[in-house]
Amino acid sequence: MKAVIIYSGKGGVGKTTTTANIARLLAKQGNKVFIIDADINTPSMNTEFEGDHPHEMIWVHSSGNMFSKFIYLEKSMVRQYLELAKKKIHSIKPDYVLIDTPPSVTNVHIELLSRVKVSYVLFVTQPTKLSNQDVLRTMDFFYERCGKVNCGIVENMCYGTEHNEYPIRLVAQIPMQDNMNTENLLTNAYNEFQKIVDEIVQSDIVVLEEYSTENGYDENFDVTDIHITGSRKHYFTHELKYDNGVEKTLTLPAMKFLSVRTWDKVRDYIRFHDDLGHLWDERMRRCDTERVGRVVNHFQNDDNAYFMVINAPNTEVHLITGEIGICSLLTGQRGHFELPRVSYQTSKGNVVLFPDEIMPVDINLLQQEINEGYIMLSDGRYLPPKEAVQQCYNAFGIRVGLGDNWEDIYDGWNKEMK
Repeated sequence: MKAVIIYSGKGGVGKTTTTANIARLLAKQGNKVFIIDADINTPSMNTEFEGDHPHEMIWVHSSGNMFSKFIYLEKSMVRQYLELAKKKIHSIKPDYVLIDTPPSVTNVHIELLSRVKVSYVLFVTQPTKLSNQDVLRTMDFFYERCGKVNCGIVENMCYGTEHNEYPIRLVAQIPMQDNMNTENLLTNAYNEFQKIVDEIVQSDIVVLEEYSTENGYDENFDVTDIHITGSRKHYFTHELKYDNGVEKTLTLPAMKFLSVRTWDKVRDYIRFHDDLGHLWDERMRRCDTERVGRVVNHFQNDDNAYFMVINAPNTEVHLITGEIGICSLLTGQRGHFELPRVSYQTSKGNVVLFPDEIMPVDINLLQQEINEGYIMLSDGRYLPPKEAVQQCYNAFGIRVGLGDNWEDIYDGWNKEMK
């Protein structure tokens, strides 16, 4: 497999059109082509190809085919979007992966280059001073992250054969067209597109990188025993055994959450120990290993992740049960034996939520909810349709954090969006 990034320093230079025509030409020559529309928040590849499999030899992964309305995805959902593309690639086994990236340098580029080894970087520009400056400014970024990968430049919308001088190879010059139909462009500039394909064909074969799923805690040991030491003051001694066979002793002045893997053992000790049992409450009961693990593992080394509020707490910033937002993981928090929590972001301030108050949201669930009527707020959260909240209130009410004033809270957030 060969993976090609198609990049431009600014928008509107014909990057997506160029990507689509390269795909058509490669497919025409008998190659299986998988296109990743990495311009996730403003996709356009879905306007070039209809559906996920528009041609016998072409597959398209585009958020434009997934979401029925405008979206804005943060880092963790970008990662999931790209991981979903990788799963499709593993299944399809294409000869070429073409990655149509957003203009400039964004977190999408950083996520991409941490997950995909690149065979070739194709810079698309126009024969104008501004376009050239934008490309030249960002070349170092790709050199630093891609290593000694082959690169080339395509000048698009050219009026003649004169061109600027570049520090890398000028591969092709696509002439300006009177008729901007994409497929006509391929026909009229066939020789230039063939030059691009010839260049790509000579690039190196690569394999997909696997991604680490660490959650920020050390998950490489088990707790084999817990006992109290010390005379005047209790200290809790944990006997640890690591996967590599090493045994260690950890002594703490108070019991606390160590990792998802060991939480059952620590939790049982807290629950049944005479000195700690009185601290066992409904929250501790609900925050079992499965629920805590779902929350912690959802971050997978990311700074943030998407969650749905399933039990809105009674806090200064009022949330709506069912809403979806961006969270960061909080560790070492006081109270409840340092259970992991999340900081849920809103325009009125952050809200600290426990694992029993939230549910992880992946890209498939987000896609489903948005397509079924969720509303995007100005702070990046997604609010469920009012009818759905009404049904939830009728069925569960205060048991899931929906009080009698839920409608006022909902209308207040909705008004902010407008």
